[in-house]
Amino acid sequence: MLVLIMVLLFTLVLLLAFYVINFVLSIKDMGKNKISAFECGFVSVGEIQNSFSIHFFIMMLMFVIFDLEIVMFLGILVSDLSSYVSFLLMIFFILGGFYMEWWYGKLVWVI
Repeated sequence: MLVLIMVLLFTLVLLLAFYVINFVLSIKDMGKNKISAFECGFVSVGEIQNSFSIHFFIMMLMFVIFDLEIVMFLGILVSDLSSYVSFLLMIFFILGGFYMEWWYGKLVWVI
């Protein structure tokens, strides 16, 4: 029991020492660019015309959704009937959303 407490105490002291050494030796640059907010490579202040396109955002969301769908395809190989039915429902909703995006013209890569 005493050995466990000593190891825990030594670990905490070592962790605190490394944290303090890292803080003391780190370079602290407090310039305007260093302390400003960084969001996706775009400047967060300025005119709204400089913001990114909503079509890019929609395409990114579709990529994430269809990437999760591929993971579900891999999981269906080792599943039972109830998960197969839930998978078909998920595919139905995804294809329905895809059809709605196509119908409303959100898949056109034109600004």
